Amino acid sequence: MLDRERGLLWLAIVCSTTFIILTFVISYYVWGFYGLPMGWDTPHYIKQANIVARQGPIQLIAVQGPYNFVYQLLSGTIVWLGASAISLEIVLPIIFSALLPFLISRLALVNNDFRFSTFATIAVPGWFAIYSLGASLHANLLGLVFVLAAIPFILQSQTIGQPRTIMGLVLIGIASFTHIETTLFFVGLMFILGVALSGIPKRVAIVAMAVVLPAAIMYVIHFLQLVSLTGYSLPVYTLEPILFWFEVFGPLLPLVIFGLTLGLRGKRTSLESLVMLWAGASILIGLSQYLDPQTYTFAQRAAELVPVPFLAATGLRRLGMLRVSRGLGGFSPALLQRALLAASLILIVVSWPTSYVADAPVDQRVFLPVSAYQRLQWINANMKFSDTPIFVYNDFDINAGGLGDLYDNWVGAIVGTHLSYIGSIDYLVQVQQTPYSNVVSRLHSAIFEKQLRDAGITNRAVLLAHPIIMVADFYNPYPLPTYYAAYFDEVSNGVFVGNTTRLAALNNVTISLAASLTGSSGPWYVDRTAWAKSVNTLQIYTNSSQNKIEASFPIAIYSNGNYTFSLRYWDGSGNDLNILLAGNALGTITYNDTQIALARTFAPVRLNSGTYSVEILINGGPGIANFASLDYLSVVQS
Repeated sequence: MLDRERGLLWLAIVCSTTFIILTFVISYYVWGFYGLPMGWDTPHYIKQANIVARQGPIQLIAVQGPYNFVYQLLSGTIVWLGASAISLEIVLPIIFSALLPFLISRLALVNNDFRFSTFATIAVPGWFAIYSLGASLHANLLGLVFVLAAIPFILQSQTIGQPRTIMGLVLIGIASFTHIETTLFFVGLMFILGVALSGIPKRVAIVAMAVVLPAAIMYVIHFLQLVSLTGYSLPVYTLEPILFWFEVFGPLLPLVIFGLTLGLRGKRTSLESLVMLWAGASILIGLSQYLDPQTYTFAQRAAELVPVPFLAATGLRRLGMLRVSRGLGGFSPALLQRALLAASLILIVVSWPTSYVADAPVDQRVFLPVSAYQRLQWINANMKFSDTPIFVYNDFDINAGGLGDLYDNWVGAIVGTHLSYIGSIDYLVQVQQTPYSNVVSRLHSAIFEKQLRDAGITNRAVLLAHPIIMVADFYNPYPLPTYYAAYFDEVSNGVFVGNTTRLAALNNVTISLAASLTGSSGPWYVDRTAWAKSVNTLQIYTNSSQNKIEASFPIAIYSNGNYTFSLRYWDGSGNDLNILLAGNALGTITYNDTQIALARTFAPVRLNSGTYSVEILINGGPGIANFASLDYLSVVQS
């Protein structure tokens, strides 16, 4: 009987592992191209693996900091031995994802319950976390692998000196430098399990917490340094909709609910207590995003880690032990129980493709246009730099930071060593940040600007000694606005290099109003128009009786002095436009309906260094349309 159960468990491991590997193969067949790895964060790991291989692990620590480096150190070592960093990022995540069915089965087997272990193992391919972590979050994935390998040793430990205890603590220590957030989550659960529930020896729980303390301290220091760049504000993202939770649980939701409700009753083993703590913590942290959106990143990661395989296995095991005393219709109690078990197994099988399909189109893609890859390959093959090149990216305020970070990672993965900048060329030549309101954009803008200064670039002369590169796919709007295009030479299709002589003479700031909008009221929209020098215009046309229509844009001034503002717009017909600077009137535009583009220059104003808000207000009058078609705003020191 035992051999039969052991054989079924190995069959479950083989089937689950095969399906997981097959999903990666399918994704690469459907969405892959040019042998590039999929995942948003993947180029980050490629870039850092190359740093380890070419410059050594000390340089990786210098660039990233002494935290979460084990995955990059491992991949970098393999690259140093001769592997391709790009190909490696396809193979390693598949290997680590394929280990999860075995690791889950081993953890579920701590109480020698082969049936429970088999149930948990066949539920693993229905675990949403596998597909999201395997696609992009490779350090998280490896950290989870180490933690899952460590937990059985810890649960079976009795004293600190036991070899199994030492092995578990070593794995936890390695995990803490692989992905400290994941490790802290699980070590915190084990601490509660040991100290409050006596599920493991208290001394083991305390020592486990002490083992992760060095990595935790280094991470906290890094985290505080990072958020200090944004005034200690955390990024705020769009909250996950209710559908996200259905994706997390998938078709296994009935079994999960059954496992949760029954798992909270009666006496529990150490593993069952850990699973209940794990589930409760994942759900509560996941729900925290709805109370404070700044917790979104941690909340999303925790929600994806809900222990669905264990909860489903608990529900299925309790369902098998449930005594059905009454039949239903023509079904006897025994037949009804077998039908429930059969339906549960069908749910598990259905959860495999369902969880994959829910995540794959979102995460398992190559986040780089084909044209961008070709252009980066051209740069790598044809451009040789005596000084570190500076790549410039730009997008709408809300997207600039996230996309800029992605583009920076791809440049690092394909081209190699470089510096980056997000935003306007006008601010770059001043070696200053482009002002953003979005926290993510401000954060990455500050990081890139700090890297420029750390590289000794503190003035225009030093800056222009470095090649300044633009790639068409990485700069929005494109084609380049005419007031920027004049400062660049196109050396290949969609690849631009800054003209040093022309950039040295640049003395004004020009911002596309369509790309720089940070706040508004009213039905504003972006449209591409032939007359606009910014490519896109910010427009509004409404006969609404809305009392106040406005749009606001940030302007940064980096030295005290007198400044002249100019606004380019389409002279149509409608209510007057009132232009305000930091709440003070700058001027008024009255339409003459000439149906041509005009530029209005306002009287000079005295400004101190700082970031100001320019507001454009339309005070609606009865029977007159609220109209505006806005191109750019320029600022020059008088």
